[in-house]
Amino acid sequence: MVTHSPAPRAGGKDGVVRRRVWGGHAATRCVGGRGLARALLAVYGVYMSLPRPLCTRLSHEAEAELERVFLEQEWSPSEGLREIVREWLAVRRFPRIEFRETRAGRRAALRDGPEVWEVAAAAGPDRAMSAAVGQRFAGTRTEALEEALAYAKAHPERIDPIIAREERLSRL
Repeated sequence: MVTHSPAPRAGGKDGVVRRRVWGGHAATRCVGGRGLARALLAVYGVYMSLPRPLCTRLSHEAEAELERVFLEQEWSPSEGLREIVREWLAVRRFPRIEFRETRAGRRAALRDGPEVWEVAAAAGPDRAMSAAVGQRFAGTRTEALEEALAYAKAHPERIDPIIAREERLSRL
């Protein structure tokens, strides 16, 4: 059963909330801009910033290549696109960083250098460049090491678990 009721207009297209009822439970889906967020505000007094779906057209070749990568990485299409975009944005912001496939999964690393977690672990929790870090990675340019530390500061949710895992493994 689908019922319709007007939603508060805050810039969406038609401002219509569509409610579907399955087995006595209602799920709300809004049509238009930030409809679901507006509906949550109207119904529960809570505003939640939700990710916005993004639609695009791909060539058959690009779609086939993406499907191959998704299967290879064991990603769902949504998960895969999020990871690809996240990595692309990181590489644009940190050009000396690349993502490598390791036995433990994909990890950020310096091009022709160590993985970012290794540099971050050597720098310690403050992620600051020091003479000790420079000596430990003597064959790597200082600018690259600083970029690795900047990436680690910007993405602690990606780097800190790797450091913790590697420290646990080294104690075994």
